[in-house]
Amino acid sequence: MDRPTHANTYRRAALYLVLWGSPLLLLAAGLALYAGAPRALRLIADVKNSFLNHAYFSVREIKVSSGERLGGSEIVAMAGLTHGMNLWRLDTGRMERAIARHPWVKRAQVRREFPHRVVIRVEERTAKALLFLGGFYYIDEDGHVFQQIKEGERADLPLLSGLDWEELGYHSTPEKIRAALRLSERLAERRLTVSEMQFTRAGLVVYLAAYPVALYAGWGDWEAKLAKLDRVLAEWRGKEAYLESLNLSFENQVVLRLRKNHHG
Repeated sequence: MDRPTHANTYRRAALYLVLWGSPLLLLAAGLALYAGAPRALRLIADVKNSFLNHAYFSVREIKVSSGERLGGSEIVAMAGLTHGMNLWRLDTGRMERAIARHPWVKRAQVRREFPHRVVIRVEERTAKALLFLGGFYYIDEDGHVFQQIKEGERADLPLLSGLDWEELGYHSTPEKIRAALRLSERLAERRLTVSEMQFTRAGLVVYLAAYPVALYAGWGDWEAKLAKLDRVLAEWRGKEAYLESLNLSFENQVVLRLRKNHHG
C-alpha cells in the first residue's frame, strides 16, 4: 500500500469539497437569482461555514506512532488535539512545531485523513553517547546535544569529554562528535566497547572498557588505524596489562608505551 502523503490528503479533501460543497454551492447560486447579490454573498458564506463546521468532519479517531520514550496520550496532549475538533480547522503546522519542542523528538508529522481521522507520526532521537558538560547530556547520531540525563536513566553509553559549552557553538564541533561516534561504532563491531572518548587538540583519546590501554587515535582514517590496532592487539593478546598506551596517529606505525611497573 502506498504511504499517504500531504498531496494524497489534499486530494481527498478536495474530493469531499466536490461531493459535499458543489451541490450546496449550486443551491446557493440558485437562490441567489432570487435574493440579489449582497444577500447571495452572505448566503454563500453561510453555506460554506455550515459545510466546514459540519459535525461530519469532527475528529473521531487519533492514530499515533512513535518510539519508546513518548506515549501516545502525551503526544496528543502536546499537539493540543482532542476528539470533536473540526478537521478543517486544525493547524497541523502548529501542532508539529509544538510536538517537536520536546527534546526527544527529532521530527513530527501531523496529517488529516478525511473525513474524521488525524494521524501523528513522531520520530524520536536515539541516544548514542553521553557528553560531560558539568553534567551528563545525551547526544544523538547527528551529534546533537538534546537532554541532560535524569536520575535513574540509563548510563551504559560511551562517555565523551573534553568539550565545553562554548565549543559546542563552533561549526566544526558536531562533525567532530559524529566522527567520534563513527569510531565508537567501528570499535563495537570488533567487540571493543568504548568507555570514554576524550577530545584533545591532537585528536581523540579512546579508553576501552575491557583493556587498560589509552588509544591515541588522532582524527580520521579510522579504518587504517583500526587495522593497525587489530594487529597490535593480536600480538599482545594476554599481555595487555603491559601496555599503557597505543598511538595510532602515525602513518605506517604504532607507538607503544609500556607501563613502568612492567617495563624491563
